[in-house]
Amino acid sequence: MRKRNLAMRLLVAVLVGLLLSLPAVAAIPAPSVVREAAALVAANASQERIVVLGEMHGTHEAPALAGELAGLRWRQAHGAPSEGVTLALEIHATEQARIDAFLASSGDAAAREALISGPYWAVKPERSDGRRSVALLALLESVRERRSAGEDFRILAFDTGSGGGDANVRNPRMAAALREAFARDPERRFVVLVGNYHARRAPPTRVGGLLPGQSPPVPTMAHLADVPMLRVNVTAARGEFWGCMGGSCQPWPLGGRRAVPASNDGADSHEPANAMTEPRFRRTPQDTDGWDAQLVLPEYSAARPVDVGRER
Repeated sequence: MRKRNLAMRLLVAVLVGLLLSLPAVAAIPAPSVVREAAALVAANASQERIVVLGEMHGTHEAPALAGELAGLRWRQAHGAPSEGVTLALEIHATEQARIDAFLASSGDAAAREALISGPYWAVKPERSDGRRSVALLALLESVRERRSAGEDFRILAFDTGSGGGDANVRNPRMAAALREAFARDPERRFVVLVGNYHARRAPPTRVGGLLPGQSPPVPTMAHLADVPMLRVNVTAARGEFWGCMGGSCQPWPLGGRRAVPASNDGADSHEPANAMTEPRFRRTPQDTDGWDAQLVLPEYSAARPVDVGRER
């Protein structure tokens, strides 16, 4: 066990070093703790072509983590390029053409304005659920810069909407869009950033707010149960996120102080949430209703929504 833990720490150290060698981006650099978290996920996902990051919308850390992980998965430990990486984002598919145009642009003010000119970004902050954040714009800019440096990155906007239905319509439609992309590019690696409920491999056995006779919707990734992937629930020990609750969209604190139960080597550790300084990753094969793994960051910080009028 000690040798295995040492080998894992050495692999993580190599991956962190690789991250630091990736091209700098104009967006706000990811904190070192996010780079370390990305290295932990990459070290534990070397056999999976598809990694799903289930996020809480409206944080700086989750989009930054997705970008850093995509960078690691594009470059192998020996520095050679892989077959390419697609970042699949929970953005409406009608934005795909604007995203592609931005990625092919110089990233100047006109290109940025064209990117956020569609109806998707026009939602006012007081009604925004956290997906249309400044952190997501920073992620798109980082991908644009990496592409301009010759790296093989793509963005896939896979939210096809519900067509006026509910989650039981929207979730299988998003799953179908992802399945098509996975099949179309069988050699590419994928990093999927999606809300953490969508990332589950099965509906929860207990959920509040349902009427008698109602069942929780089948999560998006549960519709892809036959597709090999690693589903990671990304949470934080403390901090806040931008979300909508009780009819109000604003920064919300994470609920309560809680202990972080496991260290990266699997040893039992009940560290108080307010004392946690390093990310924690552990696989959870026993969690048959939830995710394949848990990633706990020390802290989330709320990322405000893009205010189209102010951004322009």
